[in-house]
Amino acid sequence: MGQLETSIRAAARRVGFDRCGFARIEPLATRADFLAQWLAEGNAAGMGYIGRGLAKRLDPQLILPAARSVITVGVRYRPPPAPPIDWQTQLRGRIAAYALGTDYHVVIVEKLRQLAAALTQLRPGLKALEYVDTGAILEREWAARGGVGWFGKNTNLLRTDDGSYFFIAELLTTLDLEPDTPVADHCGTCTRCLELCPTAALKPGYVLDARLCISYLTIEHRGVIPAALRPQLGNWIFGCDVCQEVCPWNEKLVRGEGVGAAEELLPYLPDLLQLDADAFQARFRYSAIRRAKRDGLVRNVAIALGNTRNPAAVEPLRVALRHDPSPLVRAHAAWALGAIGGHSARAALEPARRAEADRTVLQEIESALETAGQRSITPVGIPG
Repeated sequence: MGQLETSIRAAARRVGFDRCGFARIEPLATRADFLAQWLAEGNAAGMGYIGRGLAKRLDPQLILPAARSVITVGVRYRPPPAPPIDWQTQLRGRIAAYALGTDYHVVIVEKLRQLAAALTQLRPGLKALEYVDTGAILEREWAARGGVGWFGKNTNLLRTDDGSYFFIAELLTTLDLEPDTPVADHCGTCTRCLELCPTAALKPGYVLDARLCISYLTIEHRGVIPAALRPQLGNWIFGCDVCQEVCPWNEKLVRGEGVGAAEELLPYLPDLLQLDADAFQARFRYSAIRRAKRDGLVRNVAIALGNTRNPAAVEPLRVALRHDPSPLVRAHAAWALGAIGGHSARAALEPARRAEADRTVLQEIESALETAGQRSITPVGIPG
């Protein structure tokens, strides 16, 4: 490794990156067929922009013609240990650990800009473009080629020392850097992530079906979540960590401290159900959770409350069904009441049916009334 590469790694460490790898830019012809098939099978769900930007994703020189290298950097994060909370009894949701604290996009973009400035001092006149989950670039592919990790069966980037608990970001640059050697695949014969994914979103061959992925459904998907999938969401209201939590390479990486942080990832659902647009913005202004938008997050909260099967959730759901301005939220509140069942749930649904004007919400109410009529109250903590 030359002096320039050594200096870049040192600069990356100074600004706060834990990993730094280099890959030489060339068209990703070997990924074209895989991506084309993945898209043709509908696995991108509502993310149609992936197909529209496919040519640039496969050849970064269509973005920056003079580009010669991709610098991939990584930042570790550690999930706090789960506190001893019975989420069904205590009406608690789950948020993916990466969303803890300030939005990682904001934090990492600032670090990338500092790194780009350091590179300019090393090589005046260079050009660099920064990427943190933005733009038409296959981030994990370049990270794998740059030796930052291997592409795991859970479709996350993995390392033997960091598991998958790290963020990656890239600088597309005109520097001609000596490439790193890719890391060997260490997934072996393990298929835990495929077997334990709640919705079977992970398929053999490193395939993720976004239509089934809880992270996609709770963050990117803007509409009605299919009824058949709602029970599988459990109490996940933003993202999902299951395929990471079950990975053997992550088993020893849970942080030993931070009970307060853990509880931040397990918020009280009735409070979130009451958030209006202003309150949502105030609470999540600096959080990655903003990505789900207010209606999306509160929709997810309604589903999680339904999955508690706890009669204590009926009253906040009744209020949401009658007064929430979003038909999307009201529709899922209706479903949740049906999932809980019992006399109080039916008593909340009946007047709402008479007052509701939105067709989709009315359909959910009718279905919920039928379900509630068939379901007696199940003791909390025991699936019905």
